[in-house]
Amino acid sequence: MAAKLPPPAHTPLVSLPVLVLDMEATGLDVRNDRVVQMAGIALSGAETEPGPPLDLLVDPGVPIPPTATRVHGIGDADVAGAGPFADAAARLDRMLAGRVVIGHHVGYDLGLLRFEYGRSGLAWHEPPRLDVAMLFGALHPEIPELSLETVAANLDVTVDGRHNALGDCRAAADIWARLLPLLRKADVRTLGEAQVLAERRSDLLMHQMQMGWFDEPGGLRKAQHDVVHGRIDSYAFQSRLGDLMSSPPRTIAGGATLRDAATAMVDQRIGALLIGDSGCPPDGILTERDLLRATANRSIDLDATPVSRVMSSPVESMPAGEMLYRALARMDRLGIRHVCIVDRTGCAIGMVSQRDLLHHRARGVELVDDAFDAAEDLPALAAAYARMPDIAGKLLSEELDGVEIARVVSNELCTLTARAAELTVARLEAEGRGPAPAPWCLLVLGSGGRGESLLGADQDNALIHTGGDADDAWFAALGEGVADLLDHAGVRRCEGDVMAASSAWRGSREAWAERIGTWMHRANPDDLLSTDIFFDLTPVAGDPDLARELHDGAVRAISDSTMFLGFLAQMVDRFAPRLGMFGGPRLSDGRVDLKRDGLLSLTGLARTVALRVGSTARATPERLRDAVAAGRLPPGDAEALIELHTLLLTLILRQQLADLREGVRPSSRVEYKALGRDERADLKAGLKRLDGVIKELRSLVA
Repeated sequence: MAAKLPPPAHTPLVSLPVLVLDMEATGLDVRNDRVVQMAGIALSGAETEPGPPLDLLVDPGVPIPPTATRVHGIGDADVAGAGPFADAAARLDRMLAGRVVIGHHVGYDLGLLRFEYGRSGLAWHEPPRLDVAMLFGALHPEIPELSLETVAANLDVTVDGRHNALGDCRAAADIWARLLPLLRKADVRTLGEAQVLAERRSDLLMHQMQMGWFDEPGGLRKAQHDVVHGRIDSYAFQSRLGDLMSSPPRTIAGGATLRDAATAMVDQRIGALLIGDSGCPPDGILTERDLLRATANRSIDLDATPVSRVMSSPVESMPAGEMLYRALARMDRLGIRHVCIVDRTGCAIGMVSQRDLLHHRARGVELVDDAFDAAEDLPALAAAYARMPDIAGKLLSEELDGVEIARVVSNELCTLTARAAELTVARLEAEGRGPAPAPWCLLVLGSGGRGESLLGADQDNALIHTGGDADDAWFAALGEGVADLLDHAGVRRCEGDVMAASSAWRGSREAWAERIGTWMHRANPDDLLSTDIFFDLTPVAGDPDLARELHDGAVRAISDSTMFLGFLAQMVDRFAPRLGMFGGPRLSDGRVDLKRDGLLSLTGLARTVALRVGSTARATPERLRDAVAAGRLPPGDAEALIELHTLLLTLILRQQLADLREGVRPSSRVEYKALGRDERADLKAGLKRLDGVIKELRSLVA
């Protein structure tokens, strides 16, 4: 079988690579009966992939019983001249590689294959499966009989060509397509979650086991995967472009000649020049490649041709705060060797080249690519975001801690949100609703805004614009479009409705100013929770200056309001760690909720003391250090809390990855017994220290 690993349990159903499979055989005994026909249809989510389906007759090597022929209509004459099973298996292998097998009572089909491969001496690797009958049965436990006709009728699917392998395949594929929105409505979104759901029909599972569908043939040779997993370049996930760029960037006027540019590059030993005036957004870029092409073109006079004639434009640019892995991915996707680093006005402040970064890359290194920017539809977005658990797991194996990995996960969440906004804006324009009626900015709030998101995050976003009430319909459509794309891609809608799709979380600058003023003066519990989420904002799409002005103005207003800061301190105290008699964390079903009994109060404490000193930092460690610098927090307490913050994120992430492998939705609940002795001791000491600082918080912000 082809050495390509199947999709992991956290793969979203909407982009799941599947092979809908069906077999016809000489009988119903998977141990002894033989395949006479096989069919398969390759899908991505619910969409049929290009290429013909698999549809083969197979010579079973034994007479086909008349009882079987009466069912599927295939007799000995039909398979005369057909190839043996081994020939069909070669084609099947290519289609099975890297896919989940889907079918109606598909355990029967896989049982047949398992024994056929064993008889033929072929290597077999059991693929993951989803049985549409069991999925439908789990969604409708009141329906005991789950024949193909019953399931199809309930889902309004027409069955043509019953008991023909390809006909049954097509019916199962249509059933799968109808099940996808029903599964999403039931909040089942990933392969692992769907497998767990299907197992609820234990009655069907027990019957299939009694039928021998899970039996193993003696002497079956297991396939060995020869896929080599590349190491991940952890440095690329820790470094930002501002730390690596060459600054200041070298520029040349658009009217300068190509000879002048070539001389400047040689003298300065650089591979590219920006075209235009320094201190302004560049008009273009001239690279070594551009000069080589110009030199090869004999019609171009190097001493008379201005650089503006052969420069590349527009210039690919990124902000200094972007991470190194994102720049490497962008260069790979676009086939370029230079990226211009710009400030928030678009003016160049530095350059990064592939040559500069080569020593940070090695052959076989795996990076997050530019899939979000290249994604043009929902399945592509979902597939790109679904890789985050794999990346997080590999970074953890490279000994990055939870804070560093959370920064990468948050960066991808923000990039996904930005791309969802771009696609929604394009759709609104294509629908004739026109461009945005006023400048706007989409914000990611909460842990994503702080750069501290882990796996399984839901949506927390907001929108600010400069329009009036009449423009709200357009911005409401933008917010709803973003929410819908994110939800389908694997970032669930916020249960508290903290999304730009809600009127409470979008509005003009004036509306936001009034909203923040209400929070400060009314200060009820809901307002305090809104304040917590709001002050973690980071801009991801649109005009970032709108977000900065809003955030900075709100920080200035609240830093002087000791009464409101006191209310925030009370809120932090409400979520202080719940500690047992001996100082250990409170357990439920053997797990400790490290968000409820750690992260919530720790991040709230850091936010509150940072607001008191007028800090505009978002990340928890930076907020604590700003409070120390302002004399509001003892250095020892800050360092202990920063260490606790790292420990909490690391332990939660490790548990989330383990849960995902079991098809369990990731959360902040960690198995306490799975922690090492030192980890338990550090956690206990850290939570006790946090509880002590919380008790002093009112005085720290007074």
